[in-house]
Amino acid sequence: MDLKFKWKFNIKDLPDMKTLNHEVDSIAKDVTIGKTLFMEKYGVSSEREYKERMMKEHKVMKHSAVGLNSWQQEEEGVKRIYNELTESGSYIDRYGLCLDWVMGVPEEYRSKMQAGSGLILRSEDEWARVGQVAPVQPHLGDHMIGSLNGLNNTMLGLKAGVTTIGNFSHYYTYEYPGLDMEEYRTVDMVKAIGLMARFSDQGTIIHSNLDDGFGAQFHDLANMVGYAKLERYVCEDLLGARVGHCFGNLFNDPMVRIIFNSAMTKINTYHTPGSMIYGNTIDFTYNMPKNYANLTAYSMADAIGQMISPSGHAITPIPITEAIRVPAIDEIIEAHNTVDMAIESAKYYKDYIDIAKVEAEADLLVACGNIFFERVLNGLDDQNVDITHAGEVLAALKAIGAAQLETNFGVGQKDKDAVGGRIPVRATSIVKEIDKQQDKIMSNITGLEAKPLKGINVIVASTDVHQFGAEICKNVLEKAGANVFDLGTNVAVEELGDMVIETESKAVLISTYNGIAYSFGKEMTKEFQKMNIELPIVMGGRLNEPMEGSELPVDVADKLQTMGINVDNDIDKIVSYLVGALKL
Repeated sequence: MDLKFKWKFNIKDLPDMKTLNHEVDSIAKDVTIGKTLFMEKYGVSSEREYKERMMKEHKVMKHSAVGLNSWQQEEEGVKRIYNELTESGSYIDRYGLCLDWVMGVPEEYRSKMQAGSGLILRSEDEWARVGQVAPVQPHLGDHMIGSLNGLNNTMLGLKAGVTTIGNFSHYYTYEYPGLDMEEYRTVDMVKAIGLMARFSDQGTIIHSNLDDGFGAQFHDLANMVGYAKLERYVCEDLLGARVGHCFGNLFNDPMVRIIFNSAMTKINTYHTPGSMIYGNTIDFTYNMPKNYANLTAYSMADAIGQMISPSGHAITPIPITEAIRVPAIDEIIEAHNTVDMAIESAKYYKDYIDIAKVEAEADLLVACGNIFFERVLNGLDDQNVDITHAGEVLAALKAIGAAQLETNFGVGQKDKDAVGGRIPVRATSIVKEIDKQQDKIMSNITGLEAKPLKGINVIVASTDVHQFGAEICKNVLEKAGANVFDLGTNVAVEELGDMVIETESKAVLISTYNGIAYSFGKEMTKEFQKMNIELPIVMGGRLNEPMEGSELPVDVADKLQTMGINVDNDIDKIVSYLVGALKL
């Protein structure tokens, strides 16, 4: 075992768990869970109670993420979604507030952050309104637990009546550039989870979207199951909370969605209802007819999964414009009406699913996941990490990272030629899709065998957790002979500049998805000018951002282009562009 820890602080400096628990007990005395319109309508005290009822009634629940720029727009949007769906005979059970990343830092530090495209709750009154919009239960995931402001946001969420709060996985993959507060963040997360634990008997659930965290970086589904058990270990065994795992963003095989749902149910010791199964975002493109087909395909699979293995997850109708911009309210409503037909059709398909085969595949994932889980805990113990201290375990896993966890503790057979050094027991959709897409792309690029970028140092990085495109770019560049320095997700502009100089890189490629393309490009070019760095820059992904006068993010490719950034957004052209720009 050859682990390299990227420690950001000394974990032995963390307060002991007795002290932390005492502080949480004191905080909990001043918190009371509010009552939402949803709770009043259905006569429940929490979303968990409602979901347990729906599971018994075999009802498939639905969820939507609603992300507008102001609370007024958000409130009007949620009301309209509820009213129009009700009038058309449809329904929505819960909605998720897409909070901006500045909500993930304490208010006194927000001036250091460039606001993105998400919602910013600017007063306690707006927080209090979250559950009083319509009888649709609010969900809080982004930039809550796992951020730099998790405890405070969790307190406000509970008071507003929100009982499912996350996102645990963000601790590992979402960073807040310019704020070096990792020890504070770890303590804050432990306290936030501990606070949720104090109200477990009142139905609180820790939400964790595996595809927003390390789960998105694993190559083997079995290891992802084992990692989900690690999250349960921290939350449930060490802190006494309850966990509802979310997945689906990066699952494009309908049967794997059904199998993985069964596997998650098998490791769910306390039978805690899940939050939601997210839509398959891998296959959303600029082709609208194909997007309709994708929406129907994955939602039917998710409905079947809930019918044969009820886990309490709501299914998520993704608007067909997902790959282009933040969806409008009309598009959210349209997606729900489309999915209603998929749910209706699922009733006819479910009886013909080979449940024994589904269960056998799920059992395999769980058995192998258990091995991964035990190996990781034993490995941490061997490295002098106190595996009974939640904060030490959290920080140690982050310091190791997903790639090393899988390489050192994964269950797949070792193979130096395999991605990550192991042959997956069951490959994730991302691995399959990357293989398929890059084979297609490389077949379209002529001259790669001549290594036109041989010896050229290039940096590849992502502004957020989404790194699908960045991974393919990396592989294409390496095939062309380049030496690629992968800075991973949530890269900071300062880190980019330092690494360009340190590695003597000749080009920078940035993948972006989270609605900050213009701001990031502007800050990056300004920083490079200050450091006298002059080199080709390529940005791809979702090149948009909310601009003054626009309610939704707008395309900013032309603005980036005026800064001298290449915005072709076409992986096929990257090698030829760099060859020309570098005059090779």
